[in-house]
Amino acid sequence: TVTGVAWSIIDSERALWIFVSVLVVACPCALSLATPTAITVATDTLARMGVLVTRGHAIESLARTNHVVFDKTGTLTYGRMRLEEVRVLGAADEATVKALAAAIEQGSEHPVAAALRDAVGDQALPQVDQMRAHTGQGMEGRVAGEAMWIGKPHYVAERAGLALPDGVDAFAAGGTMVALASAAGWLALFRLGDRIRAEAPGFTARRAAEGVRMSVLSGDAPAVAEVVAAELGIADAHGAMTPQGKKDFIARLQREPQALVTMIGDGVNDAPVLAQAQVSVAMGGGTDLARNEADI
Repeated sequence: TVTGVAWSIIDSERALWIFVSVLVVACPCALSLATPTAITVATDTLARMGVLVTRGHAIESLARTNHVVFDKTGTLTYGRMRLEEVRVLGAADEATVKALAAAIEQGSEHPVAAALRDAVGDQALPQVDQMRAHTGQGMEGRVAGEAMWIGKPHYVAERAGLALPDGVDAFAAGGTMVALASAAGWLALFRLGDRIRAEAPGFTARRAAEGVRMSVLSGDAPAVAEVVAAELGIADAHGAMTPQGKKDFIARLQREPQALVTMIGDGVNDAPVLAQAQVSVAMGGGTDLARNEADI
């Protein structure tokens, strides 16, 4: 009021806007508007950089994150896996087991499935009926009336009622391994490899420098998860994780005092854990389900 009266005497034409300016600066409304304005500007800036923020709390929560949890395949790695080696276990030849694997994996979006399909090129594939996915475990279907399973060796062994073949762990040798079997017995083991993203070492190094704890959760064998984590300086790595296991892991972290967990993933099997974390980030090249569940 003093400002308004004084400026009406000094310069009446400027008195109104100067009065309003002082009112806006002094009023609590300015403080209440500052945060949403900053978030709106930040969201727009991120969108121009190719980062889509879908939920308003994400930016503020991300700044206070003290534990980052990573999925491995497609997140820390490129997710463009390549078939490195095939071990035939049954009477069929290598070309046949590769065609069977690719045919059954036609119903999956997982990078492992894409690698197996790429490995056969334009080769004709057998007809698969009653195809069914078991999230985080593998696929099953019937070829010429015979039930077949492909996925994690333990999953395939359980579904087919078989004992694990000898040398399974040695064959993996730090790569990702899937097994193929029918009701009649084991058919093949496949080892696939992936590369760590070029940006990942710098990202994890910055988080470590900030004192942020980090963990790697993967559906692959523990040895595979540990190799990738070690290359990125992450001490806490867990393999052979189911979607529910990942969700439970995040829930345990969240029970710690003042824990604020960010989860970064890309696959269908990451959807439950992305929903569980306080902040969730999905890779742009990830599955539709993961992107829909994510805050960023």
